[in-house]
Amino acid sequence: MKFLITYDIKSPKRWKKVFGYIKKKGLNVQLSCFEVEMSDYMIGKLLEELSKFIDLKEDVIYTYPLEPNSSAFSVKLGKAEDLNKDYVL
Repeated sequence: MKFLITYDIKSPKRWKKVFGYIKKKGLNVQLSCFEVEMSDYMIGKLLEELSKFIDLKEDVIYTYPLEPNSSAFSVKLGKAEDLNKDYVL
């Protein structure tokens, strides 16, 4: 299954760790956006590993399933600025 991973990491040091880790797993489509292909279980393990690199109070990582008939769902790891705002991807 394909997922889009996006993130906003406040510290350049933490950003480098996250970027380097995800770069080994998927295709870098923009500076802080990656497309990865893995199972639901593996995306959960990936987020578990990434949680070790970030500050959950300052940083945020989102995953979005890219396949329309998927049973997977979007996941947010860390702090979001304002979840009541409308965002367009």
